Amino acid sequence: MSVLHAKPNGIAEIAKRQIRSPNTFHQLKQLPSLDHVLEHPRPIIAVPPVLPADPLPSNHPSTEDPAFTSIDPPNPARRLTVLSVSIQRAIFISLVVSFNAGLALATIMGKSHDIRRAFVLLFKVKDYACVFICVLGLLGSAVHKMLFGPPSEVPRQWILSLIPTYNESEEQILKCISSLRDNDLGVHRQIMVVMMDGKPKDLLRDGMSRVVFEEKRPYHSLKYTSIQLHITAGWLHQTAAILIEKGRNCGKKDSLVLCHDLFNYPRDNMPQYSRDLRDEMWTDVLPALIEQEDWHEFRGFDGVFCTDADSKLSRGCVRLLMEALARNDKAIAAAGSVFVELEPGFEWSFWNLHQQFQYTFGQFVRRRAEGYMGKVTCLPGCVTMIAVRKEMAGAIQKYASPVTSKFVLEHQVQNLGHHLSTLFVPEAVSETVAPQSLQHYLSQRRRWGSNSYFNNYFSLGGERMSLLTRAAAASDTLRQTFVYYRVLNTVLFLQSLVAGRRHRGFDSLPVLVAGQLPLAWYAVCLLLEPELRRRAHKLVLGFFLNKLVSPFLAVRVFTLVALNLGNHAWGVSGVTATSLPSPPMLVPSKTENINEAGVLHFVLFVRACVETHRVNSIYPHSPEFVLVSNGKGDENLPQVSVVQQHGNAPVAVPLAIAGHGGTSTDVYVVTGLDGRPQLLAPVGTILVGTTTHGHQ
Repeated sequence: MSVLHAKPNGIAEIAKRQIRSPNTFHQLKQLPSLDHVLEHPRPIIAVPPVLPADPLPSNHPSTEDPAFTSIDPPNPARRLTVLSVSIQRAIFISLVVSFNAGLALATIMGKSHDIRRAFVLLFKVKDYACVFICVLGLLGSAVHKMLFGPPSEVPRQWILSLIPTYNESEEQILKCISSLRDNDLGVHRQIMVVMMDGKPKDLLRDGMSRVVFEEKRPYHSLKYTSIQLHITAGWLHQTAAILIEKGRNCGKKDSLVLCHDLFNYPRDNMPQYSRDLRDEMWTDVLPALIEQEDWHEFRGFDGVFCTDADSKLSRGCVRLLMEALARNDKAIAAAGSVFVELEPGFEWSFWNLHQQFQYTFGQFVRRRAEGYMGKVTCLPGCVTMIAVRKEMAGAIQKYASPVTSKFVLEHQVQNLGHHLSTLFVPEAVSETVAPQSLQHYLSQRRRWGSNSYFNNYFSLGGERMSLLTRAAAASDTLRQTFVYYRVLNTVLFLQSLVAGRRHRGFDSLPVLVAGQLPLAWYAVCLLLEPELRRRAHKLVLGFFLNKLVSPFLAVRVFTLVALNLGNHAWGVSGVTATSLPSPPMLVPSKTENINEAGVLHFVLFVRACVETHRVNSIYPHSPEFVLVSNGKGDENLPQVSVVQQHGNAPVAVPLAIAGHGGTSTDVYVVTGLDGRPQLLAPVGTILVGTTTHGHQ
């Protein structure tokens, strides 16, 4: 049996000729050289002239202290029983079905066609209002610019850029860091924080050119689990950065709350662990990261920019968002526009074309109108700037509070989070990768649909909500709740339109034309907006695809939302084109060659395991990784490595070889064929999937 040689970092070396997957770590694409040249922009935060020889020591206890206990703290949140959730879910589904069935019967049995026409217009009333607001807003902006000229310059702002990560590779994270570094901030300055949720990235820490602070310390997460934080501060790609690695997956919500606890205004109910870490950040870490000539003017951060590691930011995106906040004394957040990133080979993908139209229609018809009113109700996680203000302390305090209600709707709203009313800056563009299969699309839209639908309930009954926000939330709630009736009513309306042409002329034609007013405004936006204009041909094609499939997908998505009421699971991860399953990768033995028949037989066996041995205990909360070991005993006998759950993180348990009692020593982490943890039984030295890490 061949033994693979190891590199100094512990990753097994595999000959490049044996590698067929472009996504393996052995073929990690190298980023452009970051040497400081004249055409390269100045580093955002320069290295201070004097640095300590060693990382600053910490006087705080760590998880390695014998006095520290890893026992999880008591969770004050109410845990709903399966019976309680099932009953409330059944009641909710019954109400939705009853409402839709009642309207359907009234429409079918009614003799007047006016009912159908009225509902066609009713469900579009928000879009009509948005078109009216957009027209007035654009005209008002043009007049204001003509009378008062361009906006005034903004003095230097300090930005904290947050990159929460989970499944993203080191390559994606480094690309995101580079795009933030080169984002044309002008006079502004930024420091980056990379929050790694349960999946440490050793290559990032090892790649830091200067380390001014490093420690491990205990931490209690929002899931009320005791974990370890590994904090490293220094310079990464010529940029001041703080890496915070969590020992276990605690969820993106925990990362957002921790970031605001450390760098925004502190909330009253901040736990002591976070308060101590905040003090350490402001007394030890930030002074070491900010160059000395700038430290005297630093009075704290002005904004917290949130993005995703797999997002691609346009040049000037961060600056535009920060300056929009700085010019508006009442603004608490600003959202940019999101487009689908057309990955190589997927430029004409059905899913990309379909979702590109959905993204842009919602933003340039609906969200732009909300932006003119200062009441944006959704902040995309990949391109949002949050202001550092006292009001944010109260918002984070409410967001982080445990849910103690016995009603599942309150659990649904608070667990998925809510967004403050903010500004919309369409010029600040971010491109993000989109799902490339029906399964991944439905998983993502189930999560987004739950977020949108149940946050509308919050907007309807929340505190200090404007009448306009409540009216918009009511319209969205009705439109989503009656999705089944809307599809039926559309069919009946088209039927009456055809029948009316034969018997009564075109009496329904005005309603049909009025119903296309939002689409007509979107066509105007295609001409006015540069970002839409250069994508116009694909957006037009996406419109026709959307008309063909959207009724069926809308029904399916809302059905998933209703059936998963009370389920806060994230869903399927790895939803992008680049995360699709890779072709098989072979590591032949020195003693025998593996023929094609054997390879084919093994791959088919693995695919069968994917369907029959799903590990429900760790799906979908755990990473989509499985562990496959190469044989170390009799090559004719299979070895199995099974993924088990240890807290929220999967661990490998090498099982004994049948009849020999040996165990594997070389273990490779590979992605599951369908993005789920699997039980696989590899034979010999065949590895299936994309190798991402290696251990000796």
